[in-house]
Amino acid sequence: MTPLRRVGGHPGSETSAIRLQRYILRELLAAFLLLFAIVTAVVGAGLLLQFLHRAPQIGLIAIAKGLPYVLPVAFPITIPLAFLVACLLTYGRFADDNEFTALRMGGVHPWHAVAPAVVVGAVLSMGTVFLNTDVLPWAELGQREILKDQVQRIITALEEGSATVVPLGKASGLSAEGRDADGAFRAARISTGGGEEGRRAGPVGLFSGGEIVARRAWLWLDDERDALIIRLQDAVSVQGDVTVEFDDTTIAVDLDRLVGASAREEAKSESLMTAEELRYNMARPSPDDVQNLEYAAELWHRIAMGLAPLVFGFLGAPLGLWSARGSRGSAFLLALVVALPVYYPLLRLGENLAREGTLPPAPALLLGDVLLLAAGGWFLVRVVRA
Repeated sequence: MTPLRRVGGHPGSETSAIRLQRYILRELLAAFLLLFAIVTAVVGAGLLLQFLHRAPQIGLIAIAKGLPYVLPVAFPITIPLAFLVACLLTYGRFADDNEFTALRMGGVHPWHAVAPAVVVGAVLSMGTVFLNTDVLPWAELGQREILKDQVQRIITALEEGSATVVPLGKASGLSAEGRDADGAFRAARISTGGGEEGRRAGPVGLFSGGEIVARRAWLWLDDERDALIIRLQDAVSVQGDVTVEFDDTTIAVDLDRLVGASAREEAKSESLMTAEELRYNMARPSPDDVQNLEYAAELWHRIAMGLAPLVFGFLGAPLGLWSARGSRGSAFLLALVVALPVYYPLLRLGENLAREGTLPPAPALLLGDVLLLAAGGWFLVRVVRA
């Protein structure tokens, strides 16, 4: 760490500042790594369950393949939150043990104590911005490819088996009384769940969150179209109070829909683009100002979230010194108060302002970061004057 100039009148204050920073840095990193592992395990487990919900029939091998795509989704949340708790815990304990008082009496400026948190936060922010802008789109696309591969395996296995129940993604399924010699499903019933999931997963134009009953049905894959083809004979489609009959019809269902991708995701919209793709689309001449605004809002949303470790470091260190509470419970509670009711709602507010065109994307999305940096500066001034 770069030696800092002496700020006090004591001859050894410069050496004391360097030793202090090394000590705080060790304590801060140890606390952060432990908290990061714990928080990531909890959030990652929830994301894995969500991933399994998208395809309940998924196997253990596919789960193992999906872990590298599921865990990175947790990092942009767990890294800032774990770092904020680590700052509050480390600096709160530092003040609670009267070490901060000894530092002041030794002529060392409080900024020297806060500097390690700011430096580590800046380094973490660079990594988190990269995660948000380039890794998360890759992770989401990877999850979808694994789920699509599972659907493809199930359909391919039907050609050699005699299965009469076929799960199709997270909200669709086929069941039949039996199989004929030509592989057709006899007395087949195809259904999707109700609500938004069923509407997304159901074959468009035939039923949506409803049910089809057919005398005979065939399923096969169209690799060129990346779709599941369903042929129905003597079928009745029921959706609410609407009933439609078909003598012989064939429908195609995108595999993306079967694994729960929304129409917005199917077209690889801004939510699945990398930062380079977003910047390219923003620079392209386009008559659609609304779409360009969406691209800019998406990019700045990722950048603003990526800056959270830096913001939390600049706020958490003086806040921990000011609160002077070194207990784990107090640190967790204070971190949740800062993150959940304050920071992330401000980020959501900025996103709404940007997408509605009320404010330009950059200032709108950075609103929460700027306000929390200002709060950190206020607490730092309070600590210095204390």
